[in-house]
Amino acid sequence: MLAAGAYARPGVRQCLALDLGTSAVRLWTPSTGTVISEPAVIARRPDGRYTVGQAALDASAHHDATLIRPMRDGVVRDFHGCVHLLRRMLADLGQPYGSVCPVLVGVPATATLRQKNVLVAVVRRAVGERVVAVEEPLAAALACRPDPGHDDLVAVDMGFGRTEVARIVDRSVAAAERVEGEDPVDQISAIARCVRHMNVRGATGRRRLLITGGGAASPGAAARLAALTGRSVTMPAEPLLATLTGLRLLLTG
Repeated sequence: MLAAGAYARPGVRQCLALDLGTSAVRLWTPSTGTVISEPAVIARRPDGRYTVGQAALDASAHHDATLIRPMRDGVVRDFHGCVHLLRRMLADLGQPYGSVCPVLVGVPATATLRQKNVLVAVVRRAVGERVVAVEEPLAAALACRPDPGHDDLVAVDMGFGRTEVARIVDRSVAAAERVEGEDPVDQISAIARCVRHMNVRGATGRRRLLITGGGAASPGAAARLAALTGRSVTMPAEPLLATLTGLRLLLTG
């Protein structure tokens, strides 16, 4: 049962919320007070040096560097690359890893147990502390409404290359499916079918559909999903930050 402040610790000032995605790494700490976002990429330059994030993309454009993308479909593809990426980002922020602080990281609801464990191991190696993985649809739902437990709620994370559909019951993921496709807008019909598959006869509460991710703000996406599913569509003000916002609320209340 997840609720705002569920991972808050009295007297503990430092904490870290982390959304480690395929295309971008987003993190939040009280010391920054704002969301830090960097491309999830590493560049190996011809001289053997490595750079990460936007600097890696710049190096690729100007120094013939080789790009490494350590994440794929929201899960770890390159363990050591992910560790290096996180450590460099935290170091650039002046945030030393190994400090005593709770860390929450989002994980796809459709990830296997092994994939979830590997992601937690990456963050623990990079940060050096207690790490808890929270399924991303739960965090996104919390970002939209502090108590998502009373509605008939399905969450859709519309990513480029992977869209995830999850039914949320009593603040936990009851079912989850993936829809493959490079452009989520082209997959609206398939997404709607997944949502309809998750309808439960006799379910009470308002039938809501929460859409987040890069494809959520595409023109017409919300209206088409509402028409095809018969659900009331809700979209956070910043769909790309829904997971991170929910993780922050779990840490701070």
